[in-house]
Amino acid sequence: MMRMHATLRIGVAVAAGAIAAGCGSTSTQPGSPGVAGSASSALPSDPAPSSLPSDPAPSLPPSDPAREPGDKPPATGWVSGVVTRGGTGPCYGFTADDGTRYALYNTSGLELTQRDRVKVQLETTMVRIYCGPGHLMAMTAAEPIT
Repeated sequence: MMRMHATLRIGVAVAAGAIAAGCGSTSTQPGSPGVAGSASSALPSDPAPSSLPSDPAPSLPPSDPAREPGDKPPATGWVSGVVTRGGTGPCYGFTADDGTRYALYNTSGLELTQRDRVKVQLETTMVRIYCGPGHLMAMTAAEPIT
């Protein structure tokens, strides 16, 4: 019984809100008489707008599709390039000969010197750590290029 009264109250509130908001009433122009005005005082209606604009909007040329994370995965295996951020780890910076930037991660204390040319062995990593700009990869080995 109590539930029925609550439902009835909600229904009455919704109906009252709809009436107060003016649902179902015709709109009138400002300064014109209400709905009961004479036919001579009615304003002419505007013609219906066309469905197409007269001037098409300028469009941009198509761009390259958005790059998805899996579009071109970074290389794995041995990659040669230059150390851009050295030290004893665990994070290093590296730019490959093809221009790809890597953020390398290695916890073995491997020492790399900035600006040295090296080849590094890379693997993908599940570790989520910020090691700087570039593709995050695990470095499993490094050798100097002489």
